Amino acid sequence: MVPPLNQEGNIMTEAPLAIAKKAYSEILAGNWEGLKNLLHEECVIEFYGPSIIPYAGIYKGREKCMLFFGHVQDDVVIHEFTQEEFIPSENQVAVVGHLKLQANSTGIIYDTEYAHIIDIKDGQWVRFRDFADTSVVAHAFLDNHTPIV
Repeated sequence: MVPPLNQEGNIMTEAPLAIAKKAYSEILAGNWEGLKNLLHEECVIEFYGPSIIPYAGIYKGREKCMLFFGHVQDDVVIHEFTQEEFIPSENQVAVVGHLKLQANSTGIIYDTEYAHIIDIKDGQWVRFRDFADTSVVAHAFLDNHTPIV
């Protein structure tokens, strides 16, 4: 039996929706090695925001992308991270959700909606774009309280 091919003529692997859901499960479980196995060697993560946000930036390559998730692991406490809607297409999944995280450096909790766009290649994440209200996120990492002397 010949395996099914996608429009580019490549062998179709696990459906993008299943791959996306599996990666979110690994994140929620704190299984970073399992997540790493789901990232394509050429993976790119894009999180646009000011440099006060420790994980803001563009990460290229599997190892650099794991730095992004290392920041998530080290710089915040996840209080809530829900995926409310998955919108799949042939090689991409859009995810809409909600998160409530606490910045370790300040103790401030931020609460925002997010949208993720995940591109799939060869059964792995090859591009991950993370959109959130970065003004709320940046505020949580700023220690802007009036000092009491």
